[in-house]
Amino acid sequence: MEMTMPLSQLAVGQTALIAGLYHSGAMRSRLCELGFVRGARAECLMRSFSGDPCAYMICGAVIALRRADAEKIAVNCK
Repeated sequence: MEMTMPLSQLAVGQTALIAGLYHSGAMRSRLCELGFVRGARAECLMRSFSGDPCAYMICGAVIALRRADAEKIAVNCK
């Protein structure tokens, strides 16, 4: 059974598929350019000491996102 949740809730080492973006404008465009598109696999690699930002592996690149930005990315995980 798949569950949809924000990217920010992935545990370190957990993977999920991008389900959608709830950003608009330039941020939405930039995330799409970085590979945050529907169906792409994302993995939470690590969290900073304070928990914000987090590093995610997406399309072979490591991207650090603030929690506020990751909360607006929906993912499907098992």
